Amino acid sequence: MKRYRGVIMDLDGCVYVGDKPTAGAVDALKRLNDLGIKILYVTNNPGKTSESSAEMLRKMGVDCDPGNVLTVGEATALYIYSRSGPSRVLIFAGEGVEVYCRKIGHKILSLNEWDQADYLIVGHDRGINYEKLKAGLRAILKGAVFIGTNPDPTHPGPDGLEPGSGAIIAPFKAMTNVDPIIIGKPSRIVMDIALEKLGMGSSEVLVVGDRVDTDVQSGRVIGADTALILTGVTKEEDLDKIPSALRPTYVFKNLRELVDELFASPI
Repeated sequence: MKRYRGVIMDLDGCVYVGDKPTAGAVDALKRLNDLGIKILYVTNNPGKTSESSAEMLRKMGVDCDPGNVLTVGEATALYIYSRSGPSRVLIFAGEGVEVYCRKIGHKILSLNEWDQADYLIVGHDRGINYEKLKAGLRAILKGAVFIGTNPDPTHPGPDGLEPGSGAIIAPFKAMTNVDPIIIGKPSRIVMDIALEKLGMGSSEVLVVGDRVDTDVQSGRVIGADTALILTGVTKEEDLDKIPSALRPTYVFKNLRELVDELFASPI
């Protein structure tokens, strides 16, 4: 059986849904830690910071520090800095994006400063409204680079699916006919940062998540093996609908089953 040194692990829908861990997740992650498997949690949730994600996992009983987490907010701030250095950014996304943009030295603009924007960053924004749509439209038309944190049209909530970042990004693309630069999964941008943080090559890691269009595709983009977990968006009845180009290496009901099958003895 192939041995993996590291795991790039999704959070929402895979490790937890809402504030509740998925079935067997805590025991599975403890087992991976005990086996010395390096886990990097990579989340497309722009509202999260590595600190808040690590704290949430610790409250669930999973040993985790902020260095074990890569958020799409951090990846977005790093990408803009690598491209343009400290920049002026107009953000319609989660708090996590703002935190990392400030930390790295970008200037965060107010809504009425849209005409100064070097970049427009759009993601999961529960406060999206007409004024933001208007400001974002004008910023893009004036030349701001259009960044989308992640393309997920939905994400799992505690009582069912909720609108995701992709649903907020779509109106700006429709208004301007400009495709955003996507930072989060399945973009290679965030995955290359993840491999660098792990210090591993793609053949050494397993990419794990609950979505085919983001998690599985992100693994395929870097040439890594993938595992689809059926505790989030994708359900067992959806498996027959997965196109051959997006079929994962493995499918498991939950993380406990993944660890039982792929790593040492059952937990």
